[in-house]
Amino acid sequence: MLSKLQSAKLSSSFVALVTAVLVVSFSQPLIFSLTSAGADEKDDAKTPPRKEKGSADKQDEPARALTRFMRQKLQASNLILEGLCTDDLQMVTDGTQTLMKMSHEERWRVSNDMMYRRYSSEFVQAVEELQKEAEDNDMNGTSMAWVNVTMKCLKCHEWVRNTVLAESDR
Repeated sequence: MLSKLQSAKLSSSFVALVTAVLVVSFSQPLIFSLTSAGADEKDDAKTPPRKEKGSADKQDEPARALTRFMRQKLQASNLILEGLCTDDLQMVTDGTQTLMKMSHEERWRVSNDMMYRRYSSEFVQAVEELQKEAEDNDMNGTSMAWVNVTMKCLKCHEWVRNTVLAESDR
């Protein structure tokens, strides 16, 4: 029989594996676009910004700010995943607190659409549950709550890619 510690570690490892598979399978287009944007940002550091009124750079600034903001969310998510993998629930709590703070920022709301607001609300509720489980030192509950947070995140990103971005291209 497995001890409780072995069972908790096995459960955490399983959740980490499932999370990694979900992230990769649902977000390949998102990762590609974020990676491409990241390369552009590195190039921007080498060249001074243009100051022409109405230039493409000026129009692109909100998109780059959003990309940076999304990367910050990804860093907080990575902190949570690392905490789960290393059995460090304080790290999980730190990541959830960052996500909660970010969810109150105006940049969080990329759309005022009813479906986006619903997805965003569900994500915040899932992060609150994750934070509660971590603060209760429940590794199994925290692991399962992380899977829920990840699914909420991925479903929202899928919807934004297929609906919001598709409509903006028209």
